[in-house]
Amino acid sequence: MIHRLIISFILVFRSLGFSEDLQVKMLTKSFADVPIVGRVHHLQTTYLAKNQRNIIQTTSIERGFFSFMAGVFSDVKDTTGTLIDAAGQAWDYNINDKEYWIPSEDTETDENSDEEDSKRYEYTISSDSDGQSKDENKIISVSRIGHNEMEDIHGFRTKKWTTTLQLSEFKVIIDEWAVDELSLLRIADSLNREILRSRGAPDSLVAMMRYGSGLSNNEMILGLTKMDSVYNEYDVVPIPGEIIKGDVRMFKDNSDDPHVNFGTEVVELYAENYDEKRFTIPDDYELVD
Repeated sequence: MIHRLIISFILVFRSLGFSEDLQVKMLTKSFADVPIVGRVHHLQTTYLAKNQRNIIQTTSIERGFFSFMAGVFSDVKDTTGTLIDAAGQAWDYNINDKEYWIPSEDTETDENSDEEDSKRYEYTISSDSDGQSKDENKIISVSRIGHNEMEDIHGFRTKKWTTTLQLSEFKVIIDEWAVDELSLLRIADSLNREILRSRGAPDSLVAMMRYGSGLSNNEMILGLTKMDSVYNEYDVVPIPGEIIKGDVRMFKDNSDDPHVNFGTEVVELYAENYDEKRFTIPDDYELVD
């Protein structure tokens, strides 16, 4: 069903170019295992049209045993969104409270800058005065293998790739599933990049936010700079096609259990008739300061 919809709309896009009568809907699902807290689930629906975007996010927490016993967290489920309407106005909103507001300047700055985000990650390869990586973060080996069997994920025929980065203090294993070609994802990526650039996002952020590039190429997530150079140095072959699912596990002290575990995947990808309501705040929402 998904493939039939995708193919039919791709023919329309290719023959007519992008039409303002169409929009792209993408549903992604992510998770992260947080110590003590438990597993955090993140469901994101993104609607994209010409110079318009609406991102709806639902976060829930699957409490772990220790969190449950300590009563640290009750069940959390909240749905929020960010929207850019046809006039170019950005809005933040909360579906649970039916409220919306203009994002603060700090929020817009955070959206358009990856400098602060990159500081959130501890696994950084830094250099000394001689330009050499410090011993505690020295790369020992990097490898990537492609698995022979094909896997069906949400209607997509995919091939699995595993990338392993061994550093002196920890090891990173990244499993990713790629499709040969997904033209609709390229269209969604093009629409999103156009919006990012129009709002003054730096080229580094635009490149990092590319749909389908995978987690193994995301320098901010890995905390490792110049990944292309690293892969070239170790003769790691690029993953062909578009990556629609990725899982990351980080291990410390030769442990068999990861101390960091997170992942994301594309669940649905459709082209639809343009719906103005997807890019406007509902009338019954209250504007708050």
